[in-house]
Formats: sequence, C-alpha cells, structure tokens
Amino acid sequence: MSKKSNNKFISVFIPTFNAKNYISECIDAILSQELPIGYNLELIIIDSGSKDGTDEIIKSYGEKINFLQIPNSEFGHGRTRQKAAEIAKGEYILFLSQDATPSSRRWIKDLIEPFLISDKVGCVFGRQIPRPDSIPTIKREILSVFGNFGAPDSITIHRNKSLVDGYLMNELNTFFSDVNSAIRKDLIHEIPFRDVKYAEDQALAKDMQAAGYLKAYSVKGSVWHSHKYTVKQFYRRKFDEYIGLQESVNYKINPSMKSLLLGWIRPTMTDLKFIRQDAEYSRKRKVKYAFLSTGYNFMSGLAKYHAGKYINNPTTRKKISLEDSTKNK
Repeated sequence: MSKKSNNKFISVFIPTFNAKNYISECIDAILSQELPIGYNLELIIIDSGSKDGTDEIIKSYGEKINFLQIPNSEFGHGRTRQKAAEIAKGEYILFLSQDATPSSRRWIKDLIEPFLISDKVGCVFGRQIPRPDSIPTIKREILSVFGNFGAPDSITIHRNKSLVDGYLMNELNTFFSDVNSAIRKDLIHEIPFRDVKYAEDQALAKDMQAAGYLKAYSVKGSVWHSHKYTVKQFYRRKFDEYIGLQESVNYKINPSMKSLLLGWIRPTMTDLKFIRQDAEYSRKRKVKYAFLSTGYNFMSGLAKYHAGKYINNPTTRKKISLEDSTKNK
C-alpha cells in the first residue's frame, strides 16, 4: 500500500448485546492490529441494552473505543450497522459480530486487500474458523461453507453477471456474512443496509451486485467464530435464517413432510463420521455429540419446514413466532 497522510482511518464496528463471553478477546485482537501505513484505527461499538456487564467491560477501554448505547427496541441488524457506517470516519468499514475474533494481527490488512484490486469491488467477506470446542453440526457446516470459497492465500471475486456482456450467471450469488466483512465508506448512501429483521448481509451483497459492484472473499482475512447453541436455540436460529433469506433475497423453500422426516439422516451420518475423525474432541465429547447430532439436524429440517409454511401460508404466520429479532448474531 502506498504511503498516505496519517489522518486516514479504517473503522471497525461491533454491535453488542450480552457479549461478555468474547468481547474482551475481540477488542484486544482489534486494538493489536497492524495497520496500513498512514492509517489510524477507529473502533465503534453500539450496545443495545446488555444486562451482563458488557457495557462495563467496554467502558474500561476508555477513549480507545467510540462507545454508544441504545435501547434494545432501537436495534435492527441492518439499521444499526447503517448507523455505524454513517458515523464512521474510515475509508473502509469492517464489521464483526460480538463473538468473532480476528485470527491474526494482519486481519485488517487482509480483509481490505480485495478493494485494491479494482474500484468495482464494493464489499468483502472473510473466512470464519470454528472454535475447537464448537458443536460438530455447526463446526462441520462452517468448515464446509468457507472451505469452498477459495484456496489458502487466495482472493476470490464473485459476480452474478459477466463483466464482458452482462450475461446472467448466478442471480442468487449473494452469500455474504457481516460476522466478518468490510464495505467502502463511499458507498453507504448509494447502497445502504436494508432495515430488515434478518439476512441484511445477504441483501447488501445482492444490492451491491445489482448496482454493478463485485463481491470478494478473503481467505486470509479470517476470524474465530462459532456458536454454542442448545438444540432449541439452533432451531430458532435456523428458522430466522430461512425466513430472512426468503424475505431479503427471495430464496425459495418448498417444504415437504418427506424431507422433514428423512432429511436429518444423511447430515447426521456425516456428523458421526466428522466426530470420529476430529481429534479436537475428547472421547466423552464424542459420545455426547454423537447423540446430540440427531437433534440438531432434525431441528434444522424442522426450522426449514416451518419457515416454508410461514412464508407460503398466511394463516401459519400467527402460529409460528420468530425469535426476538433484536438479538445480535
């Protein structure tokens, strides 16, 4: 990167809600980042009513953090990220979830690098690495999803239309995750985050590509990230996810009773093989997760089934309730 004057900024934003488990680890990793020459760091955190002492942890860092607090009722996944982007000083704005920790001191450099390839790159998302003790179903899913986007050290460019003649290649090439992502500050008004209940990141990627910009993936710009959901929490998370995808990017779900009753078998068998081969799990954990994997996979199928019914049948909407959409990812 060429040398620039020292009044340039790169901003990092984290929305928090009851984030005490990982927030100190995350903040420390951000504050220790290597920055491109001529740039300063701005860390913005907006908390939406934490009750677990998260605010006190953040306040202990003093002026190193631009800390804002809002009522829980004012939080929105897209709305709050747009608010942060608008107040940010940075030329680039990086987004993290409260339980995502940069895996190296070069995270910022690696995540913004795709922007230097072309001014057509509008947004970037980075690799997620599951924490060693995460639930096998989630761990396997993360490794599978992010393992398919690019080889080690690569930068992958995603587009839904040919750059030569506009030929439509993949209209639904919208996968994007603001668990670990970056956008250009100069695009936040032209292509804002939508104020939606869920999947605001996928909607942003769709809108970026519709406006003619490219989406990029940085393998090296990685974070440690995974959830410790109970079976019930996993159902609620997947339900919200499927609803969000349908409402934000028109992802189609056609639920069937057959897929609900039989759909859990294949992923459970894959989980069992994964559990046997994963050396990071103790023998005791392997036995525990072997039993639990059936529950997680069945609940994933049930969430998809209910989400399809919720969208396709208006009378069902009153019977199935979304998880509180004010909670952070």
